[in-house]
Amino acid sequence: MSYTRRQRKARRSRFPRSMLALALMALTLVASTSALSSVWDSLSDDLPSLEKEEEYLASNSTLIFDSSPTPNLLAVLNTGETRVVLKPEEIPLLMKQAIVAVEDDRFYQHSGVDVIGLGRALVSNFFEGGLVEGGSTITQQYIKNTYVSSEPTLQRKLREAVYAYQLEQKWSKDEILTGYLNTIYFGDGAYGLQVASFVYFGKPASSLTLSECALLAALPKSPIAYSPFNDPEAARQRRNLVLTVMLKKGMIGQEEHDQAAAAPLPVERHPFGPETVPAPYFVEYVKQQLIAQYGTATAFDGGLRVFTTIDLGKQTAAERAVASVLNQPGDPSAALVSLEPETSYVRALVGGRDFSTQKFNAAVQGHRQPGSAFKPFVLASAMNKGISPGSSFVSEPKSFSLGAGGAVWSVGNYDSLYLGRVTLEKATVYSDNAVYAEVMMKVGPESVADLAHKAGIKTSFSVQPAIALGGLDTGVTPLELASAYGTFANGGKLVTGSVDFDGGGGDPITIFRVEDPSGNVIAHNQPVATQVIDPVIAYHVNSVLKTTAMNGTGRWSNLGRPCAGKSGTTENHVDAWYSGYTPDLVTTVWIGYLEQRVPMEDVRGVRVTGGSWPAQIWNQYMTEALANTQPRDFYKPPNSDLVPVRVCTVTGQVANPWCPTKENRSFLPGHVPTERCALHEAKEVVMPEVRGHKFGDIWKLLTSMGLEVEVAYASDASKPYDVIVAQQPAAGQRIIQGQQKVVLVVAGATGSIDIPRE
Repeated sequence: MSYTRRQRKARRSRFPRSMLALALMALTLVASTSALSSVWDSLSDDLPSLEKEEEYLASNSTLIFDSSPTPNLLAVLNTGETRVVLKPEEIPLLMKQAIVAVEDDRFYQHSGVDVIGLGRALVSNFFEGGLVEGGSTITQQYIKNTYVSSEPTLQRKLREAVYAYQLEQKWSKDEILTGYLNTIYFGDGAYGLQVASFVYFGKPASSLTLSECALLAALPKSPIAYSPFNDPEAARQRRNLVLTVMLKKGMIGQEEHDQAAAAPLPVERHPFGPETVPAPYFVEYVKQQLIAQYGTATAFDGGLRVFTTIDLGKQTAAERAVASVLNQPGDPSAALVSLEPETSYVRALVGGRDFSTQKFNAAVQGHRQPGSAFKPFVLASAMNKGISPGSSFVSEPKSFSLGAGGAVWSVGNYDSLYLGRVTLEKATVYSDNAVYAEVMMKVGPESVADLAHKAGIKTSFSVQPAIALGGLDTGVTPLELASAYGTFANGGKLVTGSVDFDGGGGDPITIFRVEDPSGNVIAHNQPVATQVIDPVIAYHVNSVLKTTAMNGTGRWSNLGRPCAGKSGTTENHVDAWYSGYTPDLVTTVWIGYLEQRVPMEDVRGVRVTGGSWPAQIWNQYMTEALANTQPRDFYKPPNSDLVPVRVCTVTGQVANPWCPTKENRSFLPGHVPTERCALHEAKEVVMPEVRGHKFGDIWKLLTSMGLEVEVAYASDASKPYDVIVAQQPAAGQRIIQGQQKVVLVVAGATGSIDIPRE
């Protein structure tokens, strides 16, 4: 006796023929219409309502997609099985044909229970001596998956047959087939066709090819045995069997069959776990927004389709930049937020070095002191008060009285370096604390706080002078600092989403559209721009921060294209920031230890400042993220040029000829002084003896006396060139400033003297 025949005989001995006969009789009974009516009464008491979709569909997972033109799936949210419900028109015809061909070739002929198919299965099982072929239809399998238990009892089989018959009377074949494909298990944790398509091929079911449809149709019979990841050869044979059946039934042609049979199998699973999804911190933030807006049940099992702003190319660049700089055990954590100023779309978000070990999202939850990265808000407030970038200040240690209580605020510079008299622009470039403390006392902390909040800083903080140097008691998050810097980059317009997902006011946009399971748009989050800073002031802030980034001392802040930015380092190097931008992209980077305020004065031999590792990460990311973006400069509003005016250094008013000291200053439009100096009036002065002296020296003397000077020339070869040979009036005479000019006769040819220009 052959081995095959011995195996068949052994199987027959283990499979009682009486049980087969009983099953055959029972199923034949319920397969007839008359029999169905006779058993109906006994089963109708607990019959489910098949009309209601919510009673037959299992939980419908929420899908989160990226911003690609053909969206990539980022993550699936659910509270149980991962299941995504498709509509009939979303399932490819080839998939429907493949599953019918291999699972129920008489699907379109029977009424829920296939007597012919059942008989064929019983005969086959009888002669094989075991259960080698099933007699359940697709309708019955769907009923078993959704309505009845899987226990192998006669009562369950009767109930299954009755329900299948009832369902066939209420639903079309296409609806039944769709329900079946939405609920069956394809292996590797994939329930339903859509999830299976993503798990095995990384794309939606609507994009499946013939070979891919055939493989998925092959899996339900035995998801483990035919898994391409467990047994590729068995999977290939089963897939090709499906293709052969489809060919025989005329569903496909020979050429299509041959090409599909030669197609490669998938070699790796596309993961769905929260720790393996792309951009895990971004996805976690989106999830929290969905929960806040729709509640946990809908967010996880409502079948939402969530389309986000994340750019996976930029996200990869951001993660790579952080990992390349912070690459050693014991290194501090980091956060990075990158968004587009014109739309506020968040394109990349890193909340820590490793989501698997640090779930805390430092990008949106980490409130840290910003240090000097807060100075641009002081700068903008100063410009609002008419203090231009060219205004002059003295860089030196300073102390300020803070009120009647006797409190004194003493401010010094980093490493005790002082620059003497500097402009506000230069003080920004070198992050001069002493100058900025004086500016704060001039403009008031209330105005600085108000402007910062209008620009996009949502976190409240105590209003006191130390905020000039970033001393915010509650700190800021990288997300809100990026948003506020984006306001400068966008010409003074704060851009937030039209949908307030978390209820805390407008935020940069991470979710731009949400659809329900039927494809209806239930949230369209559009950019809303509000002019919160005068565009002329925003332009000049950009100009100063452009000088800071491109001409400052930091090697990492210059991208080689128009860019602006500011670093920040807090006391004892606990926090280090770099926030910078171009007209197209703004990015904020923070580095520090999350657990406690740990100084970073010696991390692998590096004293971490905002201009070191944060700026390095920023530069590396921005260089890659903007590689395909044409460089452009910041927008310059009409009539925004600074206006030069000669002023009295004492009063700041337009200088009179008799002001003792004068200088040229540039003023913001709308803040140009028009009143002449009222402090220094015309006085009577005594004309000094100037003959025999160099013209240049005497010019400075007389103009400092408030006298106006004219020049005449004398061709006197006996006198050296440039020497004054005569004067009018004579020495000792009294002159009224502004009423009489002094004439100096200088040796030399006419026009040979360079007359100084003020």
